[in-house]
Formats: sequence, structure tokens, C-alpha cells
Amino acid sequence: MLSLQSTPTGGDEAAQGGGFGAWIVSLVPARVSPNQISLFRLACAVAMGVVGLAGNYLGWAIILGLTAGLSDLLDGAVARRRGQVTKLGAFLDPLGDKVLALSATLVLLYHGVLSYWALAAILAVEAHALLIPLLHMARQKMRNQPMWPAPRVTPSRLGKNKTFGLAWGLGFQIIAAWAGWPWLMIIAKTIMWISILVGAWASAIYYRDWYAGRFDESPA
Repeated sequence: MLSLQSTPTGGDEAAQGGGFGAWIVSLVPARVSPNQISLFRLACAVAMGVVGLAGNYLGWAIILGLTAGLSDLLDGAVARRRGQVTKLGAFLDPLGDKVLALSATLVLLYHGVLSYWALAAILAVEAHALLIPLLHMARQKMRNQPMWPAPRVTPSRLGKNKTFGLAWGLGFQIIAAWAGWPWLMIIAKTIMWISILVGAWASAIYYRDWYAGRFDESPA
């Protein structure tokens, strides 16, 4: 059974080091686990979408989105420095990122800021998370081999950069729409499209690895 409390995994070494990162981590109470921070980010991401779709509440949506985005920088740092890396945390972290990006996308569509071409591009670079497990199970069935468990596609560095850039690019578009800053909108859309291109590259690598059978021995 998965627990919300992280289990230390070599924390003495992970907790060593100093600098600004260590100071930020020190501000987090010891009773607060990285998984709880991830769940908080997930809740903020969902709330951002609900508030943004409820009407003209972009200001509150921005606050929730920024809170979620900043907490994304915190949970991983706390987990590494305290040696509290868990399987649940590895699942919640990318989930929170995707929900945040989805919420921002829906808010921008609702307010007429995002085009459907951009939506299609975003969905295309995120599709591997669903398609690769389905393709894996289809191939296993053709081989008369067990279809389950499906492989878990571990995010690559390119994939993580895509997710990070996409979330902030979409978030900055919400800020630009709220503040009426066309210059920020241009910057935000540039970040978004660069992230989509990075995501297309990452997706191509994921599909290549599936074709080569590299996910066959990586069950979820």
C-alpha cells in the first residue's frame, strides 16, 4: 500500500550540501513530506482549472498556477536532500505537471487565447504516455504473451524540459491575457512552441525505444 509519508532511502548523503537550495529546503517543516507537497501541487493545479473556467477569475487562477509551479521546484529538492525518494513521488510529480498544463490549456481555450492548432500540437506531444502502453499491449497480444503490466514510460531529460517549458509558457499566456501585455504573450507563445518542438523530439525517441523493445522489460 502506498503511503503519503516518504521512506528515507540513503538520506544522510542526500541531505548533505549547502547553498540556497539547502536553505529553501530547511524552511519546509520536517513533518511535511515531498509527497504531500506533490499532492498540494496537484490540488492547486485542479483548482486553477476550476477557477479559470468559472468566469473572469484569471487573477486567482494565476495565483493558484504560480503556487503549483513553485511547489514543483520544491518537492523534488526536499526528496533528494532528505533522501525521501519514493515510487509514489515518482508518479505524483509528473502527474502534477501534466494536470497543471492541462488546466492552463483549458483555461486559455475557454478565454479564447489558445488556438485549436496549439491544442492539437500539445495533445500530440503528450499522446505517447497513453499510446506506448497501448502499443505495447497490442504487440504482446500478437505474440500471445501477457499484455499486463504495461510499461511505464520514464520521462527523459527532453521530456522533462518539454513539460517544464510548456507549463510556464501556458502560464505566462494566462498572465499576459489578464494583464493585457502583448509583449509577454509573444514571449509566452514562443516558449510554448519551442517546448512543443522539444516534446516532438522526445516523443520520437519514446516511440523509437518502444519499436526497439526497450519498454518490454519495464513494467509499471
